[in-house]
Amino acid sequence: MIRTTLKVFALLTGSFLFSQAGTISPYSFTGLGEVNFRGTQINRFMGGLEVYNDSIHANLTNPSSYGKLKLTNYSLGLNYRLNSLSGANADKRLASASLDYIGVALPTKRFGFGFGIIPFTSVGYRLSDVETEGDISILNVFDGEGGVNKAFFSVGFKALKYFSFGATFNYNFGQIIHETGRYQDDISLGTILENKSSISGVDFKFSTHLEIPVFETMELQALFSYAPQANLTSTNSQIFMTRGFNSTSSFGENLEINLTESGLDKTNVRIPHVITFGLGVGKVRKWFAGGQYTLNAMGDFSHKFMSISTVDYQDAYQISLGGFYIPDYSSITSYWKRIVFRMGFRHELTGIIVNNFGLKETGINFGVGLPLAGFSNANIGFEYGNRGGGDASKFKENFWSFRIGFSLNDKWFIKRKFN
Repeated sequence: MIRTTLKVFALLTGSFLFSQAGTISPYSFTGLGEVNFRGTQINRFMGGLEVYNDSIHANLTNPSSYGKLKLTNYSLGLNYRLNSLSGANADKRLASASLDYIGVALPTKRFGFGFGIIPFTSVGYRLSDVETEGDISILNVFDGEGGVNKAFFSVGFKALKYFSFGATFNYNFGQIIHETGRYQDDISLGTILENKSSISGVDFKFSTHLEIPVFETMELQALFSYAPQANLTSTNSQIFMTRGFNSTSSFGENLEINLTESGLDKTNVRIPHVITFGLGVGKVRKWFAGGQYTLNAMGDFSHKFMSISTVDYQDAYQISLGGFYIPDYSSITSYWKRIVFRMGFRHELTGIIVNNFGLKETGINFGVGLPLAGFSNANIGFEYGNRGGGDASKFKENFWSFRIGFSLNDKWFIKRKFN
């Protein structure tokens, strides 16, 4: 069953992954774009907690969790988001939809491993302003699209009875395009400057997980993870062109700037290191509550080709709180008692400074896990959040996200005793 499902979902999502518009946030012009991935929907609905592990779900953000896995798992996440933007003398409501992740995890006798793909960041914005020079009005338009994807391979080992460790290898790839257009009254074509950055390279993440029984039916779980600094490669191009305001095709001759002379044809993208600590306690198959603190050395981020004079970076942090509750996981008379109720909260200083204000983001999550056949389940929930820099920021964002994830589980590689 799961093999057939895997093929169907791969066909449905393969082309969608690379054509998605993962964000419509004006703040996605910074860094490598808006960060999309904060874990599976199960992690999301608990505020982004990575610390909780069980034996049937793949925890894509915690590679040590694969050491505990007992069933083959196929996971898929989708989202639909509605953004409400205010500021700059205008209010707008915009919608977007995207794939969150797709992955396969498999247990073996001595370890577990998994692989998949994650649309990690997205760029998607369209901003404009009008300036006057004498009697002439000039419209400046700023467009961006693209993002960075991660193809990952993770492996986890259960080294001791209560201790496991693991590692994730990520191959990053993607393309980011920023365009600046200038349109003048009574002139049909505008001048466009296109900056294109094709990004590739690898990074790693390492994690350890501790799970200790306390009292008779409770357990304590603790997490430590570390993603060292990585250096990606950006292959760049810069082109001047002419184009109509509502056209997607350029007219006349395009002029490509020689970036080799300035040393900008190939540049490094420095990705800062990230450290995460998590701690939680719960009653087995009943409830869990935990907290997590993440430190991100965002002040070390660097992308020379896409540097912006009004944007700077500082060290960042994220605080997550969340958990779940199951009325009666073993009930055979009531489906509703086997539903998992999840709730979470997160607050973060993103490390991005725009026009001298630090960008902050806060989110509240609610979700339910609906049992399907066997050990499979569907996870459905909502997130409400806001993003901005207080009264000093030019834009303020409120967003609603509807998220759905599927965790399909089965036992593979089992030799049949009867035909």
